[in-house]
Amino acid sequence: MSIATRATAAYRLVQQQRDDPSSRDGDAARVAGRLASLLGIDPKQVRPERVRDRRSLPLEPVTLHATDPDDPQRGYTFTYLDPSYDDESFFLLAPCPLCSAAVPLAEVRSLADLGAFLGAGPEPLPEDGGMPPDSYPDAFDEHPAHLADCPYHETRRVGLMRLGQCAEAIGSYPSRVEVPLEQRLPWHTGSALLLLPSRTI
Repeated sequence: MSIATRATAAYRLVQQQRDDPSSRDGDAARVAGRLASLLGIDPKQVRPERVRDRRSLPLEPVTLHATDPDDPQRGYTFTYLDPSYDDESFFLLAPCPLCSAAVPLAEVRSLADLGAFLGAGPEPLPEDGGMPPDSYPDAFDEHPAHLADCPYHETRRVGLMRLGQCAEAIGSYPSRVEVPLEQRLPWHTGSALLLLPSRTI
């Protein structure tokens, strides 16, 4: 298929999504249309898991299911952090190599990104929960879907922040931390430090 043919087909998909009355029903429908355009499929083959109310807090990502037009039994699941914005990445949800929970394993900004993941698959992970390889998106680490015994399961602090309980999350830090003078005022040395009062924050 030529570049011109592909470009025309992509344009038709975008127009079809704009003309679809359901695409005006909310942010989730608009993002579903963007994913359909990215994948080059009919917008009707992408459906949000649920309608998202933009006024709802804490912020919850939208989950989208895309059906393969050549194989209706095969599909892909994506997540999108904030449908209020049009410049964020989609994340492909797939089984974690350690706990098998559906978590973000690939950042997808183009069809080639999806193809790279499908061609190579996820890289092996350190079993002790060490730093994931660079091919894993930042959204993978401490994702709430990881099982409790997975070393990449979210910490309590991250869980509180995700639930909008910021005060409790901040409160889980020590209330007073001594900051050495030489760290706060590295330009002072020796006896000059003795003249300065100590301070905690």
